[in-house]
Amino acid sequence: MIRSAVAVWRGSPLIGEGQVSTSSGVVSKALYAAGSSTGNEPCTSPSEMLAAAVASCMSLMVVQEMRREGMKPELVKTESVLTLEEKKGQWDVTGIESNITVSLPGASEKKIQHAAMIAKGKCPISRALKVPIKVKAGVQAVEAEPVAV
Repeated sequence: MIRSAVAVWRGSPLIGEGQVSTSSGVVSKALYAAGSSTGNEPCTSPSEMLAAAVASCMSLMVVQEMRREGMKPELVKTESVLTLEEKKGQWDVTGIESNITVSLPGASEKKIQHAAMIAKGKCPISRALKVPIKVKAGVQAVEAEPVAV
C-alpha cells in the first residue's frame, strides 16, 4: 500500500502559508502554518497532523486488537497530545500522550488497557516515531437508549 500527500508553501517560514492535500482527496488544499493557526483562518500544522495520525492509528489498532480478543466495542476514541519543544534553536517532538476511551458495556478496564498496549506496538505510525508515546486507556460508561412511552 502506498499513500501520498502533496504540500505547497508560499512565503517566509513564519509569515507564509501552505496547503496540503492527500492522494485520497479527503484532505484537499487544507491550510497549514508553522504554528497551529495564523490570522483569522483556521489551519492545521505538521505537528497537529502527526498527532491526528497517531490518534487515528491507535483507535483503529485498539478496535482490531479487541475484535481479535472477541470484544466488540461500540466506540473507541483516542485523543493524542503531541509536545513540541524548542531545543538549541531547533524544534523537536519530545513526546505524545494518547488517552483512549472505549465504549463497551461490561468491559474489563484491565482488558482495555492490555488491548491499548498491544495496539501501541502494532500501530505503524507510533512505531515509526522515535519519541516516547504514553498510552492511557479506560472504559466509558454507556448510557441506555431512552425508551419510547
